[in-house]
Formats: sequence, structure tokens, C-alpha cells
Amino acid sequence: SSAPSLTPTADGQSSRPRRPPARPAPATPMGMAMRPPALVDDAMCEVFTRLPADDPRSLVRAAAVCRSWRAILTDPGFARGYRAFHGAAPMLGFLHNAYRNGNRFVPTSTFRRRASQDRPDCQVLDSRHGLVLLYAPAYELPFDACDLVANKLWEIEAFPKCRDTMHWEDIYEGVLHCNATVLCARDQCDHLDCHGGSPFLVALVGSADEGGIALATAYSSETREWSDKISVGSPGLQIDDGGHTAVVGNKVYVPSYECDSVVEYNIREQRLSVINVPESLDEAHLDLIGAEDGMLLFASVLKSRLYLWSMEAGPRVSTFRRVLASDEAARAVVGAGTTV
Repeated sequence: SSAPSLTPTADGQSSRPRRPPARPAPATPMGMAMRPPALVDDAMCEVFTRLPADDPRSLVRAAAVCRSWRAILTDPGFARGYRAFHGAAPMLGFLHNAYRNGNRFVPTSTFRRRASQDRPDCQVLDSRHGLVLLYAPAYELPFDACDLVANKLWEIEAFPKCRDTMHWEDIYEGVLHCNATVLCARDQCDHLDCHGGSPFLVALVGSADEGGIALATAYSSETREWSDKISVGSPGLQIDDGGHTAVVGNKVYVPSYECDSVVEYNIREQRLSVINVPESLDEAHLDLIGAEDGMLLFASVLKSRLYLWSMEAGPRVSTFRRVLASDEAARAVVGAGTTV
């Protein structure tokens, strides 16, 4: 580049040096739009929070756009806010125990289980609070707690102190004669973000082979040990090893085969209690279907009518009340089945 020149004036004196003309800005190629300003992270977090919870594929695609978006979506704070905004987690799929073919995952959304997570040699025992409890009698460590979303697995050893609860004498040990429940162990947890290694508990509630006695023990992922076996007696009591269980706080509720009682297992206090069903319901087959807002929920069919019941259990008394009956209950059950 040439040095700036001095321009002489009329009186022979030189003026200030003349600067070279500024270079023109490069022309924008035809059809190329100007790049929009980047959105701040707070605004993008609000946008991502409103993505539908039953379509996790949209979150994965957004995380693949750029590093800043991935940082927002993988931040633990975003997961907590996302769950708080949408409430209860949607049903992404269910695990089905196929006859003589292990288990298989049946998706009900865009979520897919990794092929490496398939365990055809395992039986699914329970699923709750982001964990799936698997049972494989052929392995030295028969129990597995699996987080399908975080792709983590914890092996659980069956110590001798829990074998009396698991099996009956003179019967093939591969047959599990107890009800197993997995649940989060964190105190005062809202269970909106129980993933990636939160402490958990596994409760086994069974009955002695002669009947009339319920047995229980619990495993803690923090201590990696089973608790001492406890028991409670009740005439004719026989635990339903395949029945649906319910969890309220640190208490596990397990149904019996005769459906005339429910066993309450208080894991923290290591206490078993038997809750009897009122006599007015003895002629109906009462099924424990879950818990909501600290209430146990039951369903029964009597004389071609469907009934939904709730139970509030206190320290010394349990109160049953009918919630819905007949067509109202049927519509509620169908509605619940289509929204989860």
C-alpha cells in the first residue's frame, strides 16, 4: 500500500494527508439471509421446557443442534424444571414378560430402549421411580435394578438371610414365591427426577409355605445389604407374588391371594401390619391398582358393575370409601388408560 500523500494548497502549504478510501463491505451472496441474533439461554430453556413430554425424540434432536443447546438440555437443573412443569412423567412404554422368552419393551412413544439393554433371560418384577427390577435365577447375582433412560444397571446379591422370603423348601429355587418392589430411597423426594444413581430400596414380601405368616426383608443400595427378616401372622394369609403393589412414602402395600387383606411393610421402622378389607367387600374381588395423594386405590367388579375404592390408612385405623361405580368408573379407567 502507498503512503498517504500531502496535497498542496493555494498558498503553497501542505494540508493534512489524504486517507485512502475505505474498502467496500463484501457483498452478501444472493439468497443468503442475514444470521439472526442468538437467543439467550434463559429464553431457549423456556422454549425447551414446553416441548411435549411424551415425545423425548424432540429433546434429543434439539441437543444435537449445537453445543449451547446441548449444555442447556443436559443440565440437571433443566431436568428438574422440565418435570416440575409437566408434572407426572408420561408413560414411554412398558416391559412385557413373554412366555418362555424373557421380557421385551413395548414402546408407547418415540422412546426406544437400546438393543444392548435387552435381557431375554430376565423376568421383570417391578418398575417405579425410574427403575426396573429384573430377576434372573440362573445368575449368581439374581436381581438387577436398571435405569433404562440413563442406561445404568446395579447388580444385587441375594444373601442367605433373604432366601427364606424368596423361595419355599423342596421347590425349585428358580421359582420366586414373594412379591418384589423397587422404590426411591431419598427422603421427601417428589420422584420427578429419580435417574442416574439415586439411592433405592428393594422390598421382598412373601409368605411361609404353610401359610398364615408374612415375611419381609429390604435391600438398600447405600449399604448394599439386606435387612433382617421380619414376620407377622394372620389366619389364612397368603401373599400374592404376582399382584400389583403400591408405595406411599416408605411404606409398601402388598395384596394377598384371597383379596381380604393387604400387608403393609414399613421399611424405615421395619414393621409388618395386616389391613383387613371391610366385610361389605368380601364378596367382591378387590384388586390393589396403585396409590395417589397418599391414598391406596382399589378396583372391584361385583354383579357386572365396576367399582373404584380408595383407602386412607392411619396409625390404627383404615377407612374405605367408594369413589366411582358402574359407568362412571368405567369411563375413568378407560380415560386413565389412554392418557398414560
